[in-house]
Parts: sequence; C-alpha cells; structure tokens
Amino acid sequence: MNFSYATTDTSGRRRLDYWSEIVCKRLVPAAAHFSVRDNFRGELDGHSFGQLMVCRMRSQAHTFKRSEHDVRLRPEDDIVAALVQAGSARMHQDGREVVVRPGDVVLYDGARPFLHELQPDSVLLVRIPRAQLLSRFGGAEHMMTIRIAEGRTMAGLLHGMAQEAYQLSAQDAAGVTGARFAGAFLDTLTAAMEMQADAMLGRQASRYDRLYERAQQYIRIHLDDSELDSDGIAGALHVSPRTLTRVFSAQDTTVMQQVWKLRLEASFSALQEGRVRQVSQAAFQFGFSNLSHFSRAFKKCFGATPRSLLGARAS
Repeated sequence: MNFSYATTDTSGRRRLDYWSEIVCKRLVPAAAHFSVRDNFRGELDGHSFGQLMVCRMRSQAHTFKRSEHDVRLRPEDDIVAALVQAGSARMHQDGREVVVRPGDVVLYDGARPFLHELQPDSVLLVRIPRAQLLSRFGGAEHMMTIRIAEGRTMAGLLHGMAQEAYQLSAQDAAGVTGARFAGAFLDTLTAAMEMQADAMLGRQASRYDRLYERAQQYIRIHLDDSELDSDGIAGALHVSPRTLTRVFSAQDTTVMQQVWKLRLEASFSALQEGRVRQVSQAAFQFGFSNLSHFSRAFKKCFGATPRSLLGARAS
C-alpha cells in the first residue's frame, strides 16, 4: 500500500498537528515539538514491501519524544531503521546518544522511550516487526542507538537496498518480489549487526557475554535438531553444562527456554514470510516433534495459531 503526505496539503499551524498525526500513524507514536511554528514544511511517503515498510522523510527541524507514559498508553513493538541520506539527527535511547549523519544506519525501538532531534533533509526509515528481526538476531534489542556497520561498506549496501526498496513499483512491492527483497534486507541488516556485535564483544564484553553469543549462534544453526539440549550445546562449545547454565542465568533465562524461544520466533518468521506452505513444515523444520505442542506454544507466545497465520498469508 502506497502513501504520500505533505504539510502543503494543509495550512498555518494546522500543519504541526497534521505532521504529528501522520508521522505517529506511519512510524511510532510520540509527542512532537517544533522550532518552526508557522508554515512548517514536511513530506513523508512510502509503501510496504513484504512485511516491512519503507518511507522517506524530508522536513524542517523538529523533535519527537516518546515517554514512559506514551509507551504505556500506546504500546508499539516495531523496530525502525533510520538511514540518513542528507541532514542529521541526534537520537537518545537506553541511556545512549548518537549523532547520525549521512551514510549512517541506526536502529530505535518503539517499545521503549526515546528522544529524537531531527533535521531530516532526507532520511529513509524502514519499519520492522520485532519478531522478524529477533528471529534472525536475538541480540538486536541491544543494538539500539548505535551506528550499525560504522566505517564498513555494509552500511552503504544497506543504504542502497533501502533506496531500492523505496523505489519499488507498487506491483513489485506488494508481490513476491517485495517479500523476497524484505527478506534480503533483513538478512543484510542481521549480518551487519552480527559484525557490529562481534566488534563490540571484542572490545568490551566479558567471557560470559561472548559465550552466550556463541551459544545463541549454535542454537540458531541447529534449530532443526529436535534432540538439541543443554548438554549437547555445552559439549559443542567445550564448556561444562554448569558453566553454560550460569551463562544463561546471567541473562535471566535457561538454555532450553532460549531454545524454545528461538524455535518459535523462527517458525513465526517462516510462516509470516511465506517460506513454508504447511504448519507441519514450520514445526518440523525448527525442531518441534509434536504438532499439538507446537500449536499450543505458538498461540501462547504470539496470540494466534500457526494455521491462522498461514491462512492470512494465503488470503
């Protein structure tokens, strides 16, 4: 679905309310503050491609603040990737602050408060369902307000892909091409985040943090193994089961809780993106040996049955 908004469609100070409404509608609800009160100029246009949404924002300087009250009043789970083409932004979230300039890629989380001071001459924004991103990289929630792939050609690749997604025709964006392109964009973003996480781990992470990430990676690679268990994972990583238990306990979880979580997220992503054609395929491909148990766990986690998700995709 295509959309296009411009403050020139209205007049006077009504433009401020209009801009607040459309940005909150298409991105993440937040309170807007403007340095220019009269004849504010802003444009926002874009479309969905696959399960993602891409849009381009161009406007005069303004600020968006999402408070704890906003989070409670208007919950929002999606994650947004901001790719600045021209202009700049100062973004605050999770106690971090980053100045974003042309060529940068930064993520922010709609489920948590933030403050964005924007001067977006041109910025591409890609809105991503949380489950789809976490199914690929469980550490994504810890990568907010950090320049992704800073100083690497991967950042330029992500900019090019976001621009291509923005320029897709309505027919391609709504069809198989759009869905495949969305998957390719997420895979590239995931690779960039993994590289960034490795660099960060090399500089500052503890031995437990590094071991946790190695365990996460091993689990994702072996999700199809229905007999995957804590002892097997510990053996593959050359640590004792007790050490692995302590590592996951430090993350407020257990090894098997994380295995089931990653299996459910991976099956959700496969069903929603149309990469499987049957519920049984989604279950067995990601290590579930009992279809009834899989369906109950899936519904408890996501509030919908896997069959209903598959049916929605077919319709």
